[in-house]
Amino acid sequence: MSDSNRRRVLRAMGALALLPLGWTQAIAAPRVMVSFPQVPFRLRRKLVRSLKDGATIEVVREWSCRFEKLGAGARMHGHQIAVSVEAPPQLEAMAAIEQGRNASGFLPLELDRTGLIVDWSHEASPGVGTAVRQAIAMLESAVGDTGGKQTSSEFVMSVGKTAAEMVSQIPRDLLFPTPGRQVEARPVELAEGLVGSYEVAIATQVDPATGLLRTFERRVTTKVGDSSRLSSETWEIA
Repeated sequence: MSDSNRRRVLRAMGALALLPLGWTQAIAAPRVMVSFPQVPFRLRRKLVRSLKDGATIEVVREWSCRFEKLGAGARMHGHQIAVSVEAPPQLEAMAAIEQGRNASGFLPLELDRTGLIVDWSHEASPGVGTAVRQAIAMLESAVGDTGGKQTSSEFVMSVGKTAAEMVSQIPRDLLFPTPGRQVEARPVELAEGLVGSYEVAIATQVDPATGLLRTFERRVTTKVGDSSRLSSETWEIA
């Protein structure tokens, strides 16, 4: 089988792994005006990274936030109130730096009347409903840009680097997203004769009364043989 035919077969196999669970109609629905809660709330973000030795790094931050009316929309003010970092002993110095960092630079945020972030440096970031497709496109580009088959270690590094770029892109509709869940996976033939895979899963829940975010989770899982690596990001509002 030629390399081009093999890639087509792998792509077809990957298409079978698409599991749309509730976004197909919601994506096409127009956004509506939202009601911004007047009570303070906590915004929480948890990042998790698997390491090659099976250990993990976990960083959790919390911000105290509130909405202020701004025309037909709102401005969200906030400041960091808590941070915790769990990391292996060999990464203690890096963990200490992260522990002392104030990650409130993205605040305040301005939102339009439908809850979309405006005047935002990540304006090109996909919305929650299209984020899986965008992520798969980024990963396909990262894996395929080498011009040949990657080794298993190169593959894991490529996916890990791209996953880190993804979580730096906050969806414009993060605070008032369309609820749903979507999973998509792709197999990749590696240089050692192995077949690896990467999977992107995104799930979102909202408050049924206001449409405000409850949880948004984005997970990228890389598998080679019996081993797997995880990069995940979870946003929560309480």
